[in-house]
Amino acid sequence: MKLHKIPFRICEIEGGGSHILIKANINKVKSNLLIDTGASNSVFDLGSKAFKDNKTLESQSDIRSSGFNSAIENLHIGAIESFSISYFRTSFDYAIFTPLDHINNLYKSMNLPRISGIIGCDFLIKHNAIIDFQQKILQIEKK
Repeated sequence: MKLHKIPFRICEIEGGGSHILIKANINKVKSNLLIDTGASNSVFDLGSKAFKDNKTLESQSDIRSSGFNSAIENLHIGAIESFSISYFRTSFDYAIFTPLDHINNLYKSMNLPRISGIIGCDFLIKHNAIIDFQQKILQIEKK
């Protein structure tokens, strides 16, 4: 088991609140990801340059959750072969894709970087993540 310590950035959101952003390399495209501990599933932006060559299939059902967005619509399912955060490398045999225009439009209006996806609890739990806000470090394990 290898432990990875990855720096992150905290972005203040107008009107209150904060978001955690982390840099990644997805399919050889430098990308930003939002870390959301309240999101059940990781979701990736169908319109991101990082996924322009990905083959996805439209899902026949919506994913239900108990969060703010109780159903994620316009879902596509696919794989991500090349995914790295710093020296942590992995792939996703099963990844969920949907347009994240609503988030990226909000970020654009606040001069924040475009995101290619949201890392949710599925990923954080799988990799035994620890978020250290004082040091601004995401610690994850490669099993």
